[in-house]
Amino acid sequence: MSSNLNYAGIYDAKFMKHADGIMNLRNGHIKFGDALAAVCYAHGITYQQLIDRFPEVKLNERYHGKQYTVQDQLDFVRANATRTPKNVLEIGSGRGEVTGFLRELGIQVTSVEPGEAAKELHDESHRHLYGKTFDFNLINGSLHTANIDYSQFDTILMVESLEHILAEHFDPEWDKINNTFKGYFIAVNWKRYHPIAVGQYAAPSIHCRLVNDELYDKFSEGHITHYRDRSHLCIEL
Repeated sequence: MSSNLNYAGIYDAKFMKHADGIMNLRNGHIKFGDALAAVCYAHGITYQQLIDRFPEVKLNERYHGKQYTVQDQLDFVRANATRTPKNVLEIGSGRGEVTGFLRELGIQVTSVEPGEAAKELHDESHRHLYGKTFDFNLINGSLHTANIDYSQFDTILMVESLEHILAEHFDPEWDKINNTFKGYFIAVNWKRYHPIAVGQYAAPSIHCRLVNDELYDKFSEGHITHYRDRSHLCIEL
């Protein structure tokens, strides 16, 4: 895979408006089995608590029915949180559903998303789910060119994004995270999507790096593992 991968060109508005989770967005909530799970881990809430509250997710992690609203999800997090993130970095924020969820909880958010329509899509998602737009810091570019100071954050979220970033671009950033960041690092995908090989479930330009247990072992080494199950990883550095 070429190191000149055009992330902005790949993740344009057309791609995002059909990308995973669009039915959740249309039905008025964020994805349960990975996006909400990631927010839960950041707040010290377990996956068991999540599926106890939303039992449909136990049967189908990709549940997107109309039974629940984003307000139900927000109320659940508020009622069960044992940890309070204050400054979150979201790597690969897509259409912005999680960014808005975190802002609605009063958390400062910096979102990294390369697509040229990112701000427009974030605002559109926020108006649809939350009835308003939010102030947040959008890094509208690629992670490896953003020169991020990871020490300013207490939580890093990667929701269905790790497999979309070339290893040669992400791994140097991981080294910086490992050396400077203190807090929760959370990476999630659908649990059944583990491992993900290059080109599995999507074109090689989209799923462009291998994500497997060996990679998660590398991330976890020397750190506290709060939760790990297939593609779900929550560690504390």
